[in-house]
Amino acid sequence: MIKAFTPSFNLPWGTLLKISVSGSLIVWLLSKLDLERVWEVVQSIHGGVLVLVLGLMWLTLFAIAKRWQLIVQLCDISPPFVKLSEATFIGAFFNQFLPSSVGGDFFRILAVRQQGSTLNEAVTGVFMDRLFGFISLGILCVIVVPMEGEAILSSDLKWPFLLTLLLLLGVLVGGVALLILPKSWHPFFFVRPFIPLIGMVRKLISHPMHSFFILLSSMAASIFLISGLQILMMAFDIPLTWGQGAVILPVVLMITSLPISFAGWGLREGAMIIALGVYGVSQETAIALSLVYGILHLVSAVPGLVLWIMKKKHLNLPASAY
Repeated sequence: MIKAFTPSFNLPWGTLLKISVSGSLIVWLLSKLDLERVWEVVQSIHGGVLVLVLGLMWLTLFAIAKRWQLIVQLCDISPPFVKLSEATFIGAFFNQFLPSSVGGDFFRILAVRQQGSTLNEAVTGVFMDRLFGFISLGILCVIVVPMEGEAILSSDLKWPFLLTLLLLLGVLVGGVALLILPKSWHPFFFVRPFIPLIGMVRKLISHPMHSFFILLSSMAASIFLISGLQILMMAFDIPLTWGQGAVILPVVLMITSLPISFAGWGLREGAMIIALGVYGVSQETAIALSLVYGILHLVSAVPGLVLWIMKKKHLNLPASAY
């Protein structure tokens, strides 16, 4: 029987350190800016724009759930899309409100386990889902290189941008390396942890159309996410093209995902100031955009909280679990 996972909200030193890093970064950034100007920029946003961007964020989560379902189907199980969507929203909530950016993956692993998957298959499926998310962002990044590469390589974004492309290349090379490993190597301790991943990659290759639809749903999720950012930039009168947004977002997400802050707060704001500064956007406008974008991500995760509360009641968990 699978026990329901209930996260612990004790605050160890690592968590306190991350909160301190995020708080210190935000305070330091705000101390360098004209706060009245930041507030003026935030107030200029129309409510309809916020609703539209929020809707795109929810569409992103549904596209992620579909991508994840297609990946899980490679393990010969067919979990309902509704169940995986529910787990995706719950995971998104805890990714936003837990210090680790992967905290919500516990709920996604649990959801697949409840559909009959093994632990290895569930973990590998979630890992592959995240990998496809990075690959789709990387592909969009590569597509706009001919248009924006020169401006990026002559700016402070040069090294994060090159690192994004290097990681994308590393993922592709790593996948090929796993496939060509001789089976006689599989029993070795340094290869055994990758055996489920090798099996998943082989299934992807043997089902090209299925793999195409996984990539398609992943690209849709990335496009929804970037479009939301682009609409916000238009609302802030930031004169950037969609392609420039496609360059900025992967780099910002990569910096934000570093495990040294609370859910990326502080890091995202600093990264956005640097990224938009490449195109001459003021620091006040950049941090206003980042703060609104971050708050919208928090709001988009609220349905996950509602679903989690309903799930706890359905499972009749004791009051102490809250």
